[in-house]
Amino acid sequence: MLGTIKGELKNLRSPLYRNSIYISLSSLTTALAGFIFWVIAARLYPEGDVGVASAVVSALNLTFQLSMLGMSSSLIRFYPEYREKAMETALFVTTIASLVFSVGYGLLMMTSDSFSGLSSAAFLGTFVLFSVVGTAYNVFSTYAIARRKAEHSFFQNLLFSARFIFLFLFTALGALGIILSIGLGILLGLIYALIFIGEVLPRLDRKFLKDAFKFSFGNYIAGIANSAPNYLMPTIVLAMLGEKEAAYLYMALTVGNLILFVPNAINTSFFVEGSHGLKDMRRTLKKAAVFSYLYLALAVVFVWLFGGLVLRFFGEGYAGGLGLLRLVVIGGFFVVPVNFSMTVLNIQKRVKEVVAINVTKAVLFLGLSYLLIPRVGIEGVGWGWVGGYFGTYLILRILQKWPSSD
Repeated sequence: MLGTIKGELKNLRSPLYRNSIYISLSSLTTALAGFIFWVIAARLYPEGDVGVASAVVSALNLTFQLSMLGMSSSLIRFYPEYREKAMETALFVTTIASLVFSVGYGLLMMTSDSFSGLSSAAFLGTFVLFSVVGTAYNVFSTYAIARRKAEHSFFQNLLFSARFIFLFLFTALGALGIILSIGLGILLGLIYALIFIGEVLPRLDRKFLKDAFKFSFGNYIAGIANSAPNYLMPTIVLAMLGEKEAAYLYMALTVGNLILFVPNAINTSFFVEGSHGLKDMRRTLKKAAVFSYLYLALAVVFVWLFGGLVLRFFGEGYAGGLGLLRLVVIGGFFVVPVNFSMTVLNIQKRVKEVVAINVTKAVLFLGLSYLLIPRVGIEGVGWGWVGGYFGTYLILRILQKWPSSD
């Protein structure tokens, strides 16, 4: 046992563990900063403004996802072969995409009664600007991880974490002040990336684009299916239950994401190392999964004992999201095997199966949530989350499509 522990400590210097540590630190920093940001926002701004702002921020995140065009996965998977050409192409195509999607999505929001207080040319310009900046931020962060330089992604997130400072400056602007604070934080992280990560100009490499197209497109569809339900949910709750419930939902999901950052970081690092050619993938996968389950067991105990106290940091009313938070963490036990399965499939370039898994999960999550929200409130989203992942896991096991890590 002692020899095994010593061996693992030596392995901390390996790229897998080194990248995992920085990705974990980055995720932890982002999640903690997000927690602090929304605690301060909830104290400084009315619940209605917080609810509207959370829906707009989710729309921004969805725009980032749409604009990436699956390039995050391709940048990691193909970087060892194409190096900077992969980065330059990714930056080129995502910048164009972000302009198109942000203008379209921004105009759509301006026609909705839920965002009536933000329907102006200034809001549209702000939304488009921050969409482009945020997309570039994500490309540079992925580029750093693909190069096994995840420390740069970590420093980007440190600067992004300073966004809470801007909250004190824009209180008079209401929901727009919260949105501006987040956008300026993203801008700080992008400035760091432009200075320190590398001098990269957006340009097109047709060979990379051709080779990566199927992989990118498949992961694009899979990524949208994976993320869109999460980003749409605050808007759905805003329309169905009102501004305050949307705020409670967003805070519970923020804390849930904070808790789930460790398994997600390990999974990302496993993907990077698998793309570079991991010798003993099966053994590494087993260890990563076991560690993730042990962590989740501790997380469940913590949430059951202290989850309500954590949510009350945002304000007394936000404790109404405790049931949702508990369901999100419990769902983590199905999130881990499904996500690791998709990572193995991506390493093996079995993209069609990745798409099928994500679409199945999205349909189950959205369908169950839509049916349950009118009956049990925001906890319906939690049951939809658990049901979506559990149903996907069960289907995979029944069909015996669980991928081999060989």
